[in-house]
This record gives sequence, structure tokens and C-alpha cells, in this order.
Amino acid sequence: MRKPGAWAALIVVLVVAGGCRAGVVTNVVDGDTVDVDGVRVRLQGIDTPERGQCGYAEATNRVRQLVDGRNVLVVNGGGDERDRYGREIGYVIVDERDVGTALVAEGLAIARYDGLDGYPRHRNQDLYRWLDGASPNRCGR
Repeated sequence: MRKPGAWAALIVVLVVAGGCRAGVVTNVVDGDTVDVDGVRVRLQGIDTPERGQCGYAEATNRVRQLVDGRNVLVVNGGGDERDRYGREIGYVIVDERDVGTALVAEGLAIARYDGLDGYPRHRNQDLYRWLDGASPNRCGR
């Protein structure tokens, strides 16, 4: 169990490191994209199935369960701040839990768009890659 104030200390570290903001998830677009206070955010370092692909509904519904209408932190884990579509790139944290970590661990997402794919390395890259290898993907991706 964490000590009281541990969450506040984490927030201070993230803010000092840069690229952190709080907001409310106003829309879940799909398994790896959400709107936070109306700003489109692409979850950093993961990829979920696209509409019509195996696992799309499951990943999208899981993200809805985790964050829809909730207060979250959006944290840039290093690398690009925006993708080629203009979406903000970041980890989405809810109740001290990284949504990307949950999705990869549950087999709903794969580790992608990182230093091994020709993109900038991000802070959770090693964790995501390890979880991806250790977690069976629900659709065999």
C-alpha cells in the first residue's frame, strides 16, 4: 500500500519532467485514442486493433471502462509530443494506473511506436515490450 501523498509526489515528478496535464476524458475514440477535455490524445507506445479487426470492440470497451468521464493525467513519456495527425501523444493515467500498461498486460494492445520501430524511445518502452512478450494477445497479433 502506498503512503498518503505518494500520488502527489508522482505528480510533482511528472510535472517537473514536463509534459503533464490533468483533465477529464470526454470521449473514447477507440482502444488507443481518447479525448481529454476535448483534446485528442493518442496513447503512447501501444497499438490496438482498428475498426473491423479482431479485438477492436474489446479494446475500445475496456478503455471506456477505465477512463470514460473520469479525471486522468496525460503524461508525455519522451519523444514526440504530437503525431502526424496532430494528436497529443502521452500516457493516460487513471487512479495511479497507466492505461497502456493495462491494455498490453490484458492482451488488448501491442507495444509499438517506440525506439524499436523507428520512433523515439519512451519511458515505458521496456515495460510495454516485456508485457507484450509475456501476455498472450487475444487475437494472435
